[in-house]
Amino acid sequence: MKDSKESRRQPTQERSKKRVDAILQASKQLISEKGSAKLKIHDIAERAGVTPASIYQYFPSKNAIMLALVDSVLLATQSKLIKKIPEMTTMAEACFVMQALIEDHYQVYLNDPALLDVWMIISADKSLQKLDLEDSRQTSELIMSCIKQFYDEKYWGKISEMSFLLAHMAGAAIRMAIPLGPVEGRSLIDVFKRIINPTTLESMIQLELKLE
Repeated sequence: MKDSKESRRQPTQERSKKRVDAILQASKQLISEKGSAKLKIHDIAERAGVTPASIYQYFPSKNAIMLALVDSVLLATQSKLIKKIPEMTTMAEACFVMQALIEDHYQVYLNDPALLDVWMIISADKSLQKLDLEDSRQTSELIMSCIKQFYDEKYWGKISEMSFLLAHMAGAAIRMAIPLGPVEGRSLIDVFKRIINPTTLESMIQLELKLE
């Protein structure tokens, strides 16, 4: 996720990368303990063993730190998916990979309360909703990369729109599922994953084309 008001300096040297990692890990620990609403730059600095000024070198605000935490999940998912794209030879295989993508996201947030807390804040805060949509847009590009190879280029516009919708729906399903608990939440995610199948996706694309 990127936004001009929340843009941050990217570390290039190894020492700088370690400092940023320490800041992010300290932030996650504090969010787990106190919640993101009580996250303070001074507390992060103390936990990470750095000065508040050094934090502002890389993160212009507390929001920038929270966005970086969520972005770390997306980057990890992108890396996994990019490796699998060459292996996809059918829509069924692509759908299986997309189902795995949803499952990976679910497990990450299920097992990391701090990240879930941050994600909930971003999705609920009106000032950050554009960034939540940007996160969905980036995820939709992953979905698009799975599907488009099986269609002529003339379909790509509609596939892009469908991918964006599915990405945002997936995020909403995960945020809904986790508070429901392991039984009902698990069932909800499984239902959503079953929507991602060749027949459903094909019907969505064809319906959009008929409505033009």
